[in-house]
Amino acid sequence: MKKYLFFLLLIATLSACQGSAGTSGESTRWDVKTITVYTNDWRLSGRPNELNSYYYADVSVPALTSFVFNEGAVVGYIRTGDNVKNILPYVLHRGEADATGIFLWTQTYDFDFSPGTIRFYVTFSDFMTGELHPETETFDIVLMW
Repeated sequence: MKKYLFFLLLIATLSACQGSAGTSGESTRWDVKTITVYTNDWRLSGRPNELNSYYYADVSVPALTSFVFNEGAVVGYIRTGDNVKNILPYVLHRGEADATGIFLWTQTYDFDFSPGTIRFYVTFSDFMTGELHPETETFDIVLMW
């Protein structure tokens, strides 16, 4: 009897977990924004080569409404080649060699957002922001609500 009651409760619970299609007219919506941040759009936070210095770029995105911010989702991608995207954050391992040695660092792309604005970041693991500068990058932002 206990097993029968257990299975009955299990079936009732699983039935309750099934998603509903919603009322008529409700559906998930999305909007993809392609944003190019040019080399001269990047701003330095901190002084060149200072610990914790990084680059950022603020972009106005009116479609990122308070409703999308509070009730939806935002997903970011960086385009790394023709027909190639990587989800943010994206970590790129870099290196150079010259007569004085080998230099290794990582370059990390990330973003955060608030209603109406997205801020993109580029950080260099060695904080050599005086020698390194972000290049022009293209991002795809997916807004879902």
